[in-house]
Amino acid sequence: MFNIKILDCTLRDGGYVNDWDFGRNISRSLLSLLIQANIDYVEAGFLSCKNTNIDKTLFNTIEEVYDIFPEKTAANKLLLMIKTGEYDIEKLPEAINANIGGLRLIFKKHQLHHGIEIAEKLIKKGYKLFVNPTFCNQYNKDEFLKLIEMINELQPFAFTIVDSIGSLDSDNTLKLFNLFNENLRQDIAICFHFHNNMQLSYSNACLLSRLNSNREIIVDTTLYGMGRGAGNLCTELFVQHLNTQWNTKYNIIPILDSINNYILPIYDKTPWGYTLPYFLSAKNGCHPNYAKFLSENTNLSYAQMSTLLKAIPQEYKTVYNEKYIITLFSSMMK
Repeated sequence: MFNIKILDCTLRDGGYVNDWDFGRNISRSLLSLLIQANIDYVEAGFLSCKNTNIDKTLFNTIEEVYDIFPEKTAANKLLLMIKTGEYDIEKLPEAINANIGGLRLIFKKHQLHHGIEIAEKLIKKGYKLFVNPTFCNQYNKDEFLKLIEMINELQPFAFTIVDSIGSLDSDNTLKLFNLFNENLRQDIAICFHFHNNMQLSYSNACLLSRLNSNREIIVDTTLYGMGRGAGNLCTELFVQHLNTQWNTKYNIIPILDSINNYILPIYDKTPWGYTLPYFLSAKNGCHPNYAKFLSENTNLSYAQMSTLLKAIPQEYKTVYNEKYIITLFSSMMK
């Protein structure tokens, strides 16, 4: 049974490129065009306690998001993300008073129990919740099974497998899907968030579209792959694949207009995409910001860069620490 949905997260994950400064009118236009394209879910940005302004897709309250909602938009399509520890959820109204479709909660492995506690509170408030633990490569099978037990008890709307370093290949994508599909409650959707460090996001997503599953499968995308580092799965590519292979009814023209009018000017100014340093970060299981720092601030050969990234201890690999990488680089150069 074909049950694939698309979740465009350009205004949230793409915001790492331009500090979420899309401009209010452009944000409104992008949301409107994505809705016209029949995209199933659209993530409008972050709920955040950071200082912000009306031009950024960082929102201090849900009410601030209403200003960029297109008229006559179905609220169940629109999502916001919260980072564990970076937003006071006591500020959130009950879901019945919030004109959004749901929330996505992100947390790192060391925040697991805190994240689950916050998730419980969000569900009690009535929100449709996506649970998004980052860096799936940090979990072994037994740890995933324990996590699945927690998620089954929690009963969120969706669980997201987040390939933060972009290293998942087709075999491991399928293994992870099967592990969760066999053990997760059937009424919980499985979502995948791919990064493109090894240029595998498109092939992995196409693999998921071929699975014969009754479970809802949701795939994250961004317009033109917009995202920090190597970027993400391209909305336009996956839409075209689904329309061609499965006769879905996504409208490609508003997507192309979105890219041409609003995304390409950002790309021209601050490009993203596959590079050898980002490949090396994925190969060595490291946060992509390490590769970014080394490529921009050193003259290391790729062999030296790979050796240095490999030497980063596990506790630092997925939590970027600029002071540490400077120290490690300095010791290597002695």
